[in-house]
Amino acid sequence: MKFTTSGFVLLILAASAYAQESLVGKYAGTFNLQTQSRGVVPIAISLEIMSASDGKLQGKASRSHSSKAGMGCIGDYKLEGTYQGDKIEMQSQPGGPAGDCTMDLHLTREGGKLRGTMGKSDVEFSK
Repeated sequence: MKFTTSGFVLLILAASAYAQESLVGKYAGTFNLQTQSRGVVPIAISLEIMSASDGKLQGKASRSHSSKAGMGCIGDYKLEGTYQGDKIEMQSQPGGPAGDCTMDLHLTREGGKLRGTMGKSDVEFSK
């Protein structure tokens, strides 16, 4: 009985370590920015998850712009958050040119992709 319990515990630990490591990495993506004058404009965004351990995440993101929209919050953002199973929540410190923009990511891992929302916008990242 001890062997079976020990084996089960090792299997759970190995799966947990794999889940943590598989989140770490660089992702490229886009989000849809709703504008008043031009409708929905796709904007490039990158995400790097630098560490994932014990349900905690550390990372950074870089938000781009298009020639039509998105200049107000362009720039780099430091992110902290949590994960549980395939659910990821990350929030930034204020950033952007005026220091008044934040990033709030609610994502679900689907294979090598992270999909969800950033504020009110849909966002998708690929590893």
